[in-house]
Amino acid sequence: RLLHSLASRLDAQALQAGRLDVALSPRLLAGSDLGRLRALLAAGLYRDVATLDAAAIEGLQEAAELARAEFAEGLQLAECDELSGWLERQRESLREARKQVLARLSGLHEGAGRFERALQAAREHVDVDPLDEPAQRRLMQLLAAAGHTAAALQQFERSRTLLREQLGVEPDAATLSLAARLHAQLAAAVPQPTHFEPQPVHYARNGDVHLAWTSFGAGPRDLLFISGFVSHLDQAWDAAGPAAFFAELARTHRVILFDRRGVGLSDRTVDPANLDDGVSDALAVLDAAGSRRATVFAVSEGGSIGVRLALERPQRVAGLALFGTLAKGSAADDYPWALTLPQLDRWLEQITAQWGQSAAIEVFAGPLHARDEGLRRWWARTLRLASSPRCMRAVLRSLALSDVRELLGSVRVPTVVMHREGDRAVRQEAARRMAEAIPGARWLPLPGQAHWWWLDDCRPVLEAIRALPA
Repeated sequence: RLLHSLASRLDAQALQAGRLDVALSPRLLAGSDLGRLRALLAAGLYRDVATLDAAAIEGLQEAAELARAEFAEGLQLAECDELSGWLERQRESLREARKQVLARLSGLHEGAGRFERALQAAREHVDVDPLDEPAQRRLMQLLAAAGHTAAALQQFERSRTLLREQLGVEPDAATLSLAARLHAQLAAAVPQPTHFEPQPVHYARNGDVHLAWTSFGAGPRDLLFISGFVSHLDQAWDAAGPAAFFAELARTHRVILFDRRGVGLSDRTVDPANLDDGVSDALAVLDAAGSRRATVFAVSEGGSIGVRLALERPQRVAGLALFGTLAKGSAADDYPWALTLPQLDRWLEQITAQWGQSAAIEVFAGPLHARDEGLRRWWARTLRLASSPRCMRAVLRSLALSDVRELLGSVRVPTVVMHREGDRAVRQEAARRMAEAIPGARWLPLPGQAHWWWLDDCRPVLEAIRALPA
């Protein structure tokens, strides 16, 4: 009856019948999703990695999606053990093929520097088979390489729990050895003391505006830090914030911090600062601190001020370090790497509606750190102390008008441009274009997702700053 039904729906050559079996013809099978999967596996999985081109790699991505479906989903015949056994073997074969594809994709993406895609493939591999220890180790290694050492150790604990509960065994020696190395790596990272002594706050005057600033550290070189859209000097010493980063930097530099006009402990001005004000304010702080020449470390929206300062006063800037920044505050036809003005307005509505809470922390901290309750409390308190929704709306709208693209080619101070691959606040392409436009600039892409510079593995950031000339 089944064969008759199939024959009535397919052409005469669709079925091939022998004495003991019936099969679909190769022609028909080749046009099915299973036939497509087999072709993609032959082109991308069963070949040497060195021979793979971009089309084969994209084919592997398609193969991973095809293999996600269950083989012959919904097909079952009551009291037919032979069919049930055959179906299970086919489905297990499909799962194994998907695991192999995901493992290869993870390695290919990592080799090409696409860390986020490598991590995604590794996570999918573990989801397919959580008891696969080599897959678990692969995910742990990628998390650590992306600066998420703590997350890698959390993954180890999840894997160990699964092995104990489902198989009654401990992780093998290779997994335990990797976990030990990760524990040592975490212990060797930038120290995180639980308490920092706040530094005395001084005030510099620029016209009628008073700017709060402080300095600390006994290093032989000065460093001026230019923050993003919001800051508060008293909050800089909370252990959940950037205090440990600045304390480490102070081993080699005298660090100068200040709150930009309109935020933090500086004057809450009626009119938001423009780039001209930002440059003159930075110079006023350098003068008040007695700094004749400093390395400038500018992050996020502070990057445009750093560029202008380096261009207009190169004798005051020993080197320029830019992190997570962009050259234009809003999108244009020839600049698609920022929010459009309507998108910015919608984002402003969202963030000001949550002002005083941990607004948009997933964007700034990345999804991993956003779960940290201490960090969430620190960010909420920073927003409450640093500004108000109305003032911040004006500040951000002013920053959206900034544009230093035409100036980048004239910057002549030593420059490094750093950006994390998974940054959700600023697109990496915006930073890469900045690096290409500044003569002689070093481009330093980093793994990780945090927009805030002190999160994830911040050691490469410290090293890049220290590598700039004195």
